[in-house]
Amino acid sequence: MKIKDIIDLPLPGLKESLEYGISEAEYLGKEFIGITLSNGDGIILHVNPYSDEIIEAYLMTIKQNSEKRLIGIFKYEGGNTYFIYEITDLVDYINRLTNERVVYVEVIKDVLEDFLLNAVAR
Repeated sequence: MKIKDIIDLPLPGLKESLEYGISEAEYLGKEFIGITLSNGDGIILHVNPYSDEIIEAYLMTIKQNSEKRLIGIFKYEGGNTYFIYEITDLVDYINRLTNERVVYVEVIKDVLEDFLLNAVAR
């Protein structure tokens, strides 16, 4: 899937966050973009920033969900525990976020980046 396939979906702040995130990921040579939603959940996009390709998408949340495929459990040192699940249909998932908006975007690095690289390699 390409970034252009989701950039115009009706989630406030999505377009701007994707434009910034993919540009920053390309500049830094990174593969993961984190998008924080107003409900506290996050969407992690595993991307190839040089081709604007989305390889995979993940949901990062503090809530357990037995209906989704668990990728891993990440615990910030001294902080919260997050469950990371695979999002199989990103367009459908974003379209269902009718009362949410994007509040933050960042290129994922350091400990979480290492965790994700190991988790998706399995």
